[in-house]
This record gives sequence, C-alpha cells and structure tokens, in this order.
Amino acid sequence: MSSLTLAPPRSAVLRAAGLRHRPALRTLLGVLAGLLLVLAVTGYYVHAGLDRSGAAGCDMALRTCNERWKEFLREYGAELAVGGNVVYFLGGALGAFVGAPLLAREFEHGTVRFAWTQGAGRTRWTVGGLVVVGGVLAVVTVLTAAVLNWWITPLAAGGGRFAPLVFTSAPPALVGRVLLVFALSALAGAVLRRTVVAVGIGVVASVATTLVAESLRFHYRAPLQDTVHTLAQTSLDHRWEGGLWVTDPAGNTLGLGRLYDLGGDYYGAQKLLGEGGYSLHESYQPESRYWPFQFIEFGWTTALAVVLGAAAVWWVRRRAV
Repeated sequence: MSSLTLAPPRSAVLRAAGLRHRPALRTLLGVLAGLLLVLAVTGYYVHAGLDRSGAAGCDMALRTCNERWKEFLREYGAELAVGGNVVYFLGGALGAFVGAPLLAREFEHGTVRFAWTQGAGRTRWTVGGLVVVGGVLAVVTVLTAAVLNWWITPLAAGGGRFAPLVFTSAPPALVGRVLLVFALSALAGAVLRRTVVAVGIGVVASVATTLVAESLRFHYRAPLQDTVHTLAQTSLDHRWEGGLWVTDPAGNTLGLGRLYDLGGDYYGAQKLLGEGGYSLHESYQPESRYWPFQFIEFGWTTALAVVLGAAAVWWVRRRAV
C-alpha cells in the first residue's frame, strides 16, 4: 500500500516562510526603527524652525513672507536636502535590499532544492516568501512614509504638496514604489542568482521609477487651464503649474520670452498684459487632485509589482533548476 503525502495548508506555508525569512525581517525592522527615531528628532527640530521663522502658513505673494521663507531655507535647507535624498534612495534601500536576497540567496547557498522538497513545492514556497515578506515590507513602509512625509512637509509651505519630494514621500506613492522595486529585485535575484547584482538593479530601478513617475504625473488627468493678466506672483493656492503661453490680441500664440521682447522689460510686458490686449495662459493641476494622483500612482506601481512577482513565480516554477 502506498501512502500519499499531503501538501501542508496555506497557513503553514506562510508561517514557515515567515520563520525562514525572520532574520531579514528583524534586520529590516531594526533599521527602520532607527530611521524613524532619527526622523522624529530631526523633524521636530525642522518644524520648530519653520514656526519660529514665521513662514508657516503665510502668503507667498507677500514680500515679507518670501523673506521669511528664504531665511528658513538658509538655516534648514541642508537638513531638507538630506531628507530629500533619503526619499529618493528609500525605495531602493527597502525594496532592493529585502527583495534581492529573497530568492537569490537560496541559489547562492545551494539550499534551493532542499527548500523545494519540504512538502509545499517550489511554487508555494516562492509565493509564500513573496507574500509574507512583501506584506511586512508594505506595512513598515506605510509607517516610515507617514513619518517621512511629516518630516518633509515644510517644503510644501513654499512649493505645495505636488513638489516632487513631498509627493514622493507620501505613503501611497512610496509604498507602491517600494513594492515595485521589491518585486523587480526578487525577479532579478531568481534569474541572475546573484544577490549583489540584484540589489544594484533594484537601487537603479528605484531612481528610474521615480523619474518616470515624475514625467507621467502631470498627465494622470487632463490639466485645467486658466487666464491671468499679471506677471506678479498672486496669492499661493498650491496649484501645480504646468506650461505658460501668451496670446496676442488676434489670438495668436507666442512664448513668454516673446512678450518680454515686445515690452522691452518686465514693466513693458506687464503693460501689454494689462492694456495691450495680450493674455497669459497656464495649464495646471488643482491641489484637490493631490490624493487622487497619489492613489493613481500607487495603483500602477503596485499593479506592475504584482506582474513582476508573478513573473518571479513563473521563472522559479518553469525555468529554475
């Protein structure tokens, strides 16, 4: 009589995957705990400086407000620049360093066949690792992004929430990018079987994904258009301004530089807008679209992450030997 070997239940596979990757998850949590502590302390310092400068909540159309903002940047600009670099690197640091070893380490250490013969098979082991580690990564990224977004919000006082660093550090956008880099790094590790190379690919992909998202973001929804009749800065409503163009009295389109040429200087160009029949037009995204844009970006990056994760599972199942 032959006996049948029953596959372990899904919950057992997930628990086993968590135990197998527990050292990496502990390291991840320890690093992020230290990062959160640093952000909390330095963030209090930066926000207190913004309040002392008087730039928080003032109208950027006023000269006094601009002077306060410049004073704040002179004192705290370096700290904000460091925080901005952390935002750009964080997706690669989290996604790549966690995703790359997920499958590549098994091949490098020669333990891959042992893992596949523990009753669940290569497909279930791979899916279990991706789900457990990816889920923990998403949760800790949400917490980190919430603190990071609070840390960097002084930049929104001058440029609005659509400023690239502010937008990228918000939880939905950052979580989607981290998951995308995680899945890509896991796939690269499975295909190339080299952890260091997969980490490098993930870090490069993190920066590239950020740049691609910035180039696409303004077009997530059709921009609105507005007509203004002054070159002076108006009260800040934190809209995301796109292109500017000028129309003459006959309705012909010309560039802003041409308006200055016709007017001779700033005041002459202003007079053409006020009395000469010229109009200045702009395309923009209103601030009310900030959260819809956040979830649009989260949606396409997460969908791409799922596709890459599925590709990693397919590769392990069909190609890995």
